[in-house]
Amino acid sequence: MTSSNHLIDISWQSIWRFYAVFFLFLTIWYLRQVIFIVLVGFIIASLLDRPINILEKKWKNRWGATLAVYISLGVVIILLAYLVIPVFTAYFHNIQQILPSWMTKDFLHQIWIGENNSFFSNGNFGRLLGISQNQISQFLGQITNFLAKVLGGAFSAFLVLTLSFFINTERKAIEKVLRLFSPARYEEYTIHLWQRAQEKVDGWFFSQLLLSLMVGTLAFIGFEIIGLPQALFLAILAAFLDFIPYIGPIFVGLVAFLSGASQGLLIGVLAITIFALIQALEAFISPGLRAKAMRLNPILIIVALLIGGKLAGVGGAIIALPLAATLMDFLDDLHSGRFKVNT
Repeated sequence: MTSSNHLIDISWQSIWRFYAVFFLFLTIWYLRQVIFIVLVGFIIASLLDRPINILEKKWKNRWGATLAVYISLGVVIILLAYLVIPVFTAYFHNIQQILPSWMTKDFLHQIWIGENNSFFSNGNFGRLLGISQNQISQFLGQITNFLAKVLGGAFSAFLVLTLSFFINTERKAIEKVLRLFSPARYEEYTIHLWQRAQEKVDGWFFSQLLLSLMVGTLAFIGFEIIGLPQALFLAILAAFLDFIPYIGPIFVGLVAFLSGASQGLLIGVLAITIFALIQALEAFISPGLRAKAMRLNPILIIVALLIGGKLAGVGGAIIALPLAATLMDFLDDLHSGRFKVNT
């Protein structure tokens, strides 16, 4: 019988590299929220950089041009909210017509002021709704979590806009940041990759603009056919909020349903059905359109949106496509030999 001994020699350099990569991924995961805010800020700054450059050439003032563009963006958002809130409130006021009979104004008033009323303390409220007190507590907990997420999302949006604003106040600020943090030998390629990523972001924005126009046009036609009140306003709202994945279409569908329900339950059902069909058509068309605009495989687009939405919700779906496009460009350069380092 013969025996053989196998000697495995692992250098300290290999061990340190392994742990360096491990801690790098651990740091990225721990700081994922910060990284997400920075990435979204970079994308918004990239989208607004072109109109700011145009104004800067005319005014010879970078700060003034940046401030004008962001004020214009804020005015559009505030104006949209100003138009939406009264309409939504009016629709919600009429929703009582289609609610169950037990949800009268007096009953809701009792819920508001009668916390210590024996009707509620004896558990009659839960039995009336057919649910237990534990389920009510869970529901209230979910509402609290939802409100916390909304407030957290609003704060994150404020940070994103603040970051993108200060990025846009300086010409080629993103390139300067990339040069600062990139190793010297990879500096030029990093800038080259970022410039290509900007083209992908422009392609994403252009494709999304076309999709939003399609959604708005089809929504106006469909809502006009069924006689939905303020069909033009709802169509414009649908076009604007189509830029916000998931939440935007859900909100517009709810408003369309309330608008139709104020005229009758059937109209409300028809309104939300029409809008759901429009969203299904958009979901069918968007991968091919974005694939041509961003020069990406449609399957990759679908997978990137699913992964981005699963990992980071709405914001993840927004940044998923530019990140996926940049990663594919890097892998393509690496495979074809175009990946070069500074010497």
